[in-house]
Amino acid sequence: MSAAPSIPELTTLLRILVLGAYAALVVKLCTAGLCLTYRSFTAYLIFRVARGLVLLCIPWKTSLYAKVYTATEPILWFFYIVVILELYSLALGRFKGIATLGRWVISGALIAAVTISIVSLIPDLSSPHPYPYIHLTTVIGRAVCGSLALFLLGVTVFLVLFPVPLSRNVVVHSVVYSIYFLTLTLAYFVHNVFGPQTLPVVNLVLQGVTGLTLVAWMLLLSPAGEQVVVASRRPWEAEDEERLVRHLDLINAALLRVARK
Repeated sequence: MSAAPSIPELTTLLRILVLGAYAALVVKLCTAGLCLTYRSFTAYLIFRVARGLVLLCIPWKTSLYAKVYTATEPILWFFYIVVILELYSLALGRFKGIATLGRWVISGALIAAVTISIVSLIPDLSSPHPYPYIHLTTVIGRAVCGSLALFLLGVTVFLVLFPVPLSRNVVVHSVVYSIYFLTLTLAYFVHNVFGPQTLPVVNLVLQGVTGLTLVAWMLLLSPAGEQVVVASRRPWEAEDEERLVRHLDLINAALLRVARK
C-alpha cells in the first residue's frame, strides 16, 4: 500500500493543475469574446501562466527561485490594481463622468487603505523570519492586497447603496475576485505572523482556493452574462430609484462637461 502524498507533493500537483486552469481560463475568455471586455484581467492571467511556467521549472527552496519570485511579485501587485480598476470601470460603465471622478477618489482611498494596512502590519514586522528579504516582500504584498481588499469592500458598498445596473458577469467577477483577495490577504498574514513553517499549509490552501476561483470564473463568465442585468441589492421603491438614477445622470453629465473643458 503506497503512502499518502505529502503536503509539498500535493501542493506541486495543485500548482500544475492551477497553472492549467489559468491557461484554460485565458482560452475561455478569448473564445467567448470576453478578452476584449476584460483586457486587464486577461493580461493578468497570461502573466500568471508565464510566471507559473518559469517557477515550475526552477527547484523550490533555491536562491534562484527566491529571486524570480520576489522580482515578479511587484508585477503581480500592478496587475491586481489594474484588474480592480477595470472592474470598477465596468461597474460604472454607464456613468463615465462619475467613473473618471472615481479614479481620483480611488487614489485617495488607496492611500488611506495603505495607511491602515501599514498599521496592521506591525505584528508582521516584529515577528522573526530567517529570510528577511522574502519576508519583506510578503509583508508588502499583504499591505497591497489588504488595501485592495478594503477598496473592493468600498466598491461593493457603493453598488449595494446605489441602483447601478450591472451585468451578471460583472457581479460574478466582483464576488469571485473578492473571495480570492480575502484568501490571499489571509495567507500573507498567516505566513508573516507565524513564520515560514506555515508555508506548506498556506500554499496548499491558497492553491486550492485559487483553483476553485478559476473554476468559478470558467463556469460562470459567459457572453450571455454580458447582456443579463442583475440587481446588486434589494429593489427600492420605483419612484425613489428613478429619482436617484436621474440625480446620478445629472452628476455624470456635469462631470463630463467639466472634463471636456
